[in-house]
Formats: sequence, C-alpha cells, structure tokens
Amino acid sequence: MGWHVANTDISVIEKKSTGRKKRKVPRWIPTYFRESVEAAQTLFKVVRLGEHGIAMTTGGPERLMALVQINKALGEDKPGEHEASEKLERAKREAEFAQSEIDKGFPVLRSLAVVGIWSWLEHFVKGFAVMWICNNKDVFSLPAIQKLKIKFGDYIHLDKSEQAAYLVEILEQETASSLKRGVTRFETLLEVFSLDGNVPPECAKALFELQQIRNVVAHRNSKADRRIIAECPWLKLKTGQPLEISDVMMDAYGSASIEYLMTILRRVCKQYGRDIP
Repeated sequence: MGWHVANTDISVIEKKSTGRKKRKVPRWIPTYFRESVEAAQTLFKVVRLGEHGIAMTTGGPERLMALVQINKALGEDKPGEHEASEKLERAKREAEFAQSEIDKGFPVLRSLAVVGIWSWLEHFVKGFAVMWICNNKDVFSLPAIQKLKIKFGDYIHLDKSEQAAYLVEILEQETASSLKRGVTRFETLLEVFSLDGNVPPECAKALFELQQIRNVVAHRNSKADRRIIAECPWLKLKTGQPLEISDVMMDAYGSASIEYLMTILRRVCKQYGRDIP
C-alpha cells in the first residue's frame, strides 16, 4: 500500500523565483502542505504495519512451540505445563482470528483507515482555509466573507486563529459544503477564496467513492445500502453486503487524496505567479 503520485516535491515552490510577475510563496504554505502530506503518509504506514502485524500473528503458535522445544533442549527453566498450555491455546485463537481478518481483507483495519483518510481530507482543506484567512488580510473584502452573520460577542474574544476557524465554520454553514458530495464538499469552500478549479476525473471519482465508502462504514456498520449501490454502481454491491476494501481501493484512495492536495497547491502557487509540475 502507498499513496504514490507523480510529484509530491513541495520543496520546488521554495526555490527562488524569477520574472517580474512572480512573487515569493509565503513560507507557511509549503510548511502546511508538507506537514499535511507527512500526516497522511503516517496514517497509511500505520495501516500497513497493522496488516503486517496481523499477518505475523498467524505464526504465533509455531513460534511458541519452537521456543518451548529450544528451552527443553537447552535445559532452561520453563513455565509449568498448565501455563504453557494456556499460552499455546491463546496463541492459536489469536492466529485463527488473524487468519480470518486476512481472508476477509482486513475489514476492521481498512474501515478505520477509510474514515481516517476522509477525516484527514476534511482537516486539510478546512485547516488550509483557516491559514489562508490568517495570512491574507484581503480576504475580509471578499463578498462571501462580508456577508457573513457572526455573533460579535463570541467572535471578539477569540484569538486570531480561532477567529479564522470561526469564520470557516460559518462559511461551511452558509455554503452547505458539508452536505456536498465528493470533492464538491471542498471545492465549495475553496471557491470563496477563488482557489477552486478543475480536478482530474479519476481523482474526483476515487474521492467520491471514498466518501461513499466512509459513509457506509460510519453509518451503516460497513454494510451496503441503496444509496451507495445507486451512487457507485461500478462497485457492483448488493443491499446488506459487507464492504470489502481491497488493496487496489486503498491505493486509489490514498493516491487520490495526495493528488488532490497537489492540485490545490498548484492553484495556490498560481496566485503567486508560480507554476509547479
């Protein structure tokens, strides 16, 4: 598993720009995007390590028996027969459960991963919107911002970052972005700052599917319902069928997530007259 895309070299935007129309990209931008990529990669690494750990558990009984035989051969102290028997039985039960998870495609682990990836996307886009407001005074002249109705008593007592987060929350309510599907859920918010745009079709499809899978995991106990059957017919699911999240699906969701991040980064760089691959 991995989330490889063609180019995630964020350092390219930190290189000295040339040309009169090009402006230096503020340092907070590459920092924020780099930290977001690292957080996403950490999530997938943990999932991969979890799968490897479960797979290794299947060999627990054999390793335990081998250790007992080695101890006997060396004449070393060993636990009583009853204790050794209990450990072996526990190892067998764990091995059987681990094999069951492997045979089913790690349903629990990958379901949690899907929820985590979508949550990461939400945090990434909303967090970026907050940072954009904090670092760009011009946003307060934008029509969408000026039209916002805020509770001044609540707003005035917040620090700068909290005020920006407060505005983003209200923007989401005003635009109903949280109710949108797929990347539209994020593009609606980015549009406020003129940072929306085209998304590669395959990337958009993968993220739409990710959102629908996430919803089934979170609200339907990972069993297909009529909505996902209608929204994602290519998955060929049946009502009540347990979701099977394959390696291919996980790779697609991870790669699409990072590709979307890079798509947003390219739009941001254009604001400064910079083009990146």
